[in-house]
Amino acid sequence: MRKQDELKKLMEEAYPYRTELHAHTKPVSTCSDVPPEDAVKLYKERGYTSLVIANHFTYDYFYKRVGTRETKAAVEFYLDGYRRAKEEGEKTGLNVILAAELRFSEGAGNDYLLFGIDEGDLCEIFEMLPGTVEEFYKNYCDETKLLFQAHPMRNGQVVMPPETVDGYESFNLHPNHNSRPALAARYAKSVNKPFIAGTDFHEYGHEGLSAIRTTTPLLTSHDVVKAIKENDFIMDSDGILIIP
Repeated sequence: MRKQDELKKLMEEAYPYRTELHAHTKPVSTCSDVPPEDAVKLYKERGYTSLVIANHFTYDYFYKRVGTRETKAAVEFYLDGYRRAKEEGEKTGLNVILAAELRFSEGAGNDYLLFGIDEGDLCEIFEMLPGTVEEFYKNYCDETKLLFQAHPMRNGQVVMPPETVDGYESFNLHPNHNSRPALAARYAKSVNKPFIAGTDFHEYGHEGLSAIRTTTPLLTSHDVVKAIKENDFIMDSDGILIIP
């Protein structure tokens, strides 16, 4: 065995638990081709420990989808995908974790990954989406939650200043977009903010392109927050290991 292979094996053994931080499922995210049950099966087959369902959570989009202006109806529609995935995960032995990809009605048309939430948080979050990310970060986010700008260097995105987010998703490896991960990582480092990895999974065959590996399994969204804050993880780009 080559020395490089030995070192890779040691790193994999030290950080054995793989988590996908950014996955979408249909019909909640209309851009996804994959139902929740299939997403769970795909990631289980690839040996993952945990799968974060971060479907799109956008004010106008959801009122149009559910045909009512009632917050609870929008939230229940959103949660259906997560709950179906979680039920399948309990059958197959994959941890399914709740998150949300937010877009605010005011300001730039950016996307933000929110970790550290439970089902009961979503009504309050939904009613803040007509505002700005600056207002949301100031009035809602605290030490128990993390707000990361998703794919900040992708075309059409405006990189937000570090005082408005907790970090940046640098290694977004959605195959249909150029998210310029190197530039995103360098920017995060330049402003002393953490950066994370996620596939931005939408389609069959795209599963498991970008993950984080941890020393202990991530079981809840709060575990995700803890791992990122402690900065004790490495990135896994389809078998290529990266130390952030």
